[in-house]
Amino acid sequence: MNLRDLADECDREANKAWHHAERWRLRDTANLYRRMICNRAAADPATHTLDHSMLIDVTERWCRQHGYRVVAGIGGATIQRGDEPAVVVQPGDTLRWDGQRITVEASAT
Repeated sequence: MNLRDLADECDREANKAWHHAERWRLRDTANLYRRMICNRAAADPATHTLDHSMLIDVTERWCRQHGYRVVAGIGGATIQRGDEPAVVVQPGDTLRWDGQRITVEASAT
């Protein structure tokens, strides 16, 4: 079982829980597993693929390491550095760092 499966299982158990404290504990655990997945995905300094379940602060941190800022929006985010034109990214897009700048490979969907 992988971390995503564990997070989904915790969510299912939280929906069945009778006690609020147990429900919160299970949801917190599911969120922790998702955070671990996101952090693992952001560990590669050269490539970062946005995912629907990814927390925006993970993408923001990855871009900031390369000198970019990120503004979250509905369904995606905008990245920009200095006077460069802003680029809109969405889940499924892959950000690549070539040592000088970030380029975006748009998702196929």
